[in-house]
Amino acid sequence: MKLSNYYKPDHTAISFELFPPRTERGARDLEERLPKLISLKPSFITVTYGAFGSEQNKTLEIASKIKNEHHMDVAHHLTCVSSNKDDIDNLLVQIKENNIDNIVALRGDKPEASNAFEAPANGFSHANELVSHISKSGNFGVAVAGYPEKHIEAQDFETDLFYLKRKVESGADVIITQLYYDNDHFYEFLARCRSIGINIPIIPGLMPILNLDQIKRITSICGATIPKDLLAKLEAVKDDPNKLHEIGIEHTTRQALDLIRHGVQGIHFYVLNRYFHIAEIMDQIKPALQN
Repeated sequence: MKLSNYYKPDHTAISFELFPPRTERGARDLEERLPKLISLKPSFITVTYGAFGSEQNKTLEIASKIKNEHHMDVAHHLTCVSSNKDDIDNLLVQIKENNIDNIVALRGDKPEASNAFEAPANGFSHANELVSHISKSGNFGVAVAGYPEKHIEAQDFETDLFYLKRKVESGADVIITQLYYDNDHFYEFLARCRSIGINIPIIPGLMPILNLDQIKRITSICGATIPKDLLAKLEAVKDDPNKLHEIGIEHTTRQALDLIRHGVQGIHFYVLNRYFHIAEIMDQIKPALQN
């Protein structure tokens, strides 16, 4: 089923994002945790690439397992990085052969040493080009990324939203946002999108803070911010993992409950291939989801 079908009025669909592990231990851990994550009953799961478009084979392997062994809908990430049109066409065939109906289409990261994204020969420079190509290549549902605090490379919000609308006009069905830690950013972003005629589902993306150094690195790369009061709380307990986890989980839970009260159509959790923290969050938001 296409992802857009999960987003209905008066209902908040929950989805998870996983990534392909880089180590054998990480693979074993995910193998063990995957049934537990599925037991939490998300509507679907997305599977990303590794950094700079790597781990494509593992992405397909994990996505296929979720779809064909666990019988849960899944979206396979696809980027413009390191792939020409023939590479993308070959992968789309494999994705469809594995009964996967949905793609998360992204431009992908530029190399850290580069000032600009460089498209591969006979490849794509922008996500809207990839979305258009996917839309012409098969009957896929397509999700794209949105940036509540603006894409880090965009000169201003107007430019960023112009390109987001191009992705929608090229065939995107759903927008899933980059992580953020202040819901006001999402509500303002949603209002901006609606004001320029972007009317497809816009789904907030939440990442619980479990490691302060990790989240500082991630937010510096993507341009997201951590509210000063939250950062101060985390800094005060950064040497106590249990307390840091408690604050991180509590904050994401409050975000999720507030979003549900505001009637969002879905919440996408970046679960970092872990289980216990998202299980705790799901347990706390379950009553609100059932109302």
